[in-house]
Amino acid sequence: MRHTARTRLRIRRLCLTVGIAGWLAVIPPLRAASMTARDVTIIAKALGFLEPPPHGGIVAVLYAAGDAASREDAAAIVALFGDGIASGGGMVTARAVAVDALGAGVGFVAIIVAAGVEDASGVVSPGGHKILTITAVDSLVRSGRCVMAVHSQPRVDITVNRAAAQAAGIGFIAAFGMLVHEI
Repeated sequence: MRHTARTRLRIRRLCLTVGIAGWLAVIPPLRAASMTARDVTIIAKALGFLEPPPHGGIVAVLYAAGDAASREDAAAIVALFGDGIASGGGMVTARAVAVDALGAGVGFVAIIVAAGVEDASGVVSPGGHKILTITAVDSLVRSGRCVMAVHSQPRVDITVNRAAAQAAGIGFIAAFGMLVHEI
């Protein structure tokens, strides 16, 4: 049986399509971060509203030690920072840190809480150390365990716990108050 050039091209395309579909079927799905790239950009911009703003630095992304899903979430959030994001006159990068290894948070400009940490026994907010704690979990902000919650979907929503901010020694410039919801 003789095939024309057009038929051979169709067969090749079909084989390629079936091959790619089979390959995609066996690859495990990538785990999405509890935050989006837009959330991380908003966080970097919010750091510029701190009084005084940091001139770059490292954001600790906390995960619950021994919780693989929490560690994966932290790694996914760190990846969203890439090589750094412009913030407050400098660049901020991120590093995953286990809750029990954080200590007083010295050396970090902010702390992002990854999924799974809300149930960890460690303290999330290192009060009085002037470190902004950020989460995607509103209950952590309402309870005062974190200073700020950030959501960019379906619209940008930033919530700040005023009492937690004061306890942590965090101050924002006045213009930031118009952009956030305070509790």
